[in-house]
Amino acid sequence: MKYIISKAVLGNVPEIEISESEYFELQKARNTLSNALEIEEKYEIVISNYLDFEQEMLNATTKYMIREHLDYSDFFKVRLGLNVKLVNLLTAVRLYVDQLNQNVTECLDDNLNTKDDVKRLFSKEYDENQYYRFMEALRNYVQHRGIPVHWTQQSSRWTSLEDDGLMEYSIELASQRSYLEEDKKMKKSVLAEMDDKVYLKAATRSYIESISRVHDSARNMIAESTGCSRKLIEDAHRRYLEKYSDSLVGLSACKRDGHKQIASIPLLLDWDDVRVSLQKRNRKLINLSKRYSTGIIKTHNK
Repeated sequence: MKYIISKAVLGNVPEIEISESEYFELQKARNTLSNALEIEEKYEIVISNYLDFEQEMLNATTKYMIREHLDYSDFFKVRLGLNVKLVNLLTAVRLYVDQLNQNVTECLDDNLNTKDDVKRLFSKEYDENQYYRFMEALRNYVQHRGIPVHWTQQSSRWTSLEDDGLMEYSIELASQRSYLEEDKKMKKSVLAEMDDKVYLKAATRSYIESISRVHDSARNMIAESTGCSRKLIEDAHRRYLEKYSDSLVGLSACKRDGHKQIASIPLLLDWDDVRVSLQKRNRKLINLSKRYSTGIIKTHNK
């Protein structure tokens, strides 16, 4: 059996022979980076769906500001749109939660403690954040019973009685305890913590903040492993270029039996650059539950 680094392109190209252990180290490095990318992709799906949910609320508020729609069909469309976005978000979070453990474990050589460490990250948020407990229960309700948004209210008010006061438009949405109580599978401990209405803007922002804390911790857990894996592949790039000053297009580590190729490992890192970009793009969300966006205008220069 022969192991080489070469380019998977047509024609004769230079080859560098490597050891069996080097080949399997490169294979392991690619697997680590692939799983790290999957973690970032799933988190990006969560954040994208969260943004859709926030934007749906802003869109509904803006339409109300312009048209002040009041009939039943308009209220139904608003509630339906919010339910679609929130159900999508809850589903995306479930995907992330269910698969994070496996991806992190793959990045850390199946360390026996890894699965327990990841579980503890979620358990900590569950124990410390009432809204996290509620949103987890709400997700189960959505899967087995009904829709999450039971009540919406659009309103407007003057922010000042002065001549230059501004008219502020807003929307509130909530899950109602009376609906959730109909689900016999709903945790009684969660119901006991609930008011008659649970306002979903606050609950969702707090929930996503918890998921962001888990994600940041997971990133830290695999940071050393992903860093070493990327460096290993970059070293293979340098090693090839030092000997053959050429492009890296199609660069791969190959396993051969005579002239027959048994397996190959792509060694380009364009796809891992996406992971690095997603990490920069999706920073840890701090105090998200205390933030809100606004379309307020300035009436005069200060």
